[in-house]
Amino acid sequence: MAAASCIDQPESTFAALTVDRLARQAGISRASFYLYFEDKAELVRAWNGDLDEQVNTVLAQWWPTKPPYPSALRRMLGQLANLYRENRAVLTAIQEMTPHDPLLRQARADSFADKCAALDRHIARGQHDGWCPDSLQPAMTAAWVISMLERVLQHVIPNCHDATSLLDTGADIVWRTLYQP
Repeated sequence: MAAASCIDQPESTFAALTVDRLARQAGISRASFYLYFEDKAELVRAWNGDLDEQVNTVLAQWWPTKPPYPSALRRMLGQLANLYRENRAVLTAIQEMTPHDPLLRQARADSFADKCAALDRHIARGQHDGWCPDSLQPAMTAAWVISMLERVLQHVIPNCHDATSLLDTGADIVWRTLYQP
């Protein structure tokens, strides 16, 4: 992911970066790059897989639990925000490449569906156990919550110098939506 730092320069787009420059930034030769990756698209798919795994590790704190305390939900959102902020350049490359790479597009769609399904199960379990309102439609609510979180984490948080209030508000929205009777 070290190579992604050259995307952070204002005049750079991932599409405009050469394999030579990416390899140099990562401290490897062009030949070594091609030992690991067929092309830049495969590199971005690998970055996407790594980032998705990290995000899922954070989210795994949420799905299996009963309703988390608001402070635990806020802490989890803070961890996600840090992850997205630290990987801003990687996210830029992923967003740039998604429309052009069907494998990346499918991986992102599958990841979104998996997150929605996990939250759907969490909500359904909460309804069964009495800690999520029965009025929620689990699948629809999960899709809205995951979409909202991904959008804010990808597009708002990385550019926000002090996201404390934003994260507090996000945790409050999720808490009130999912757990407040």
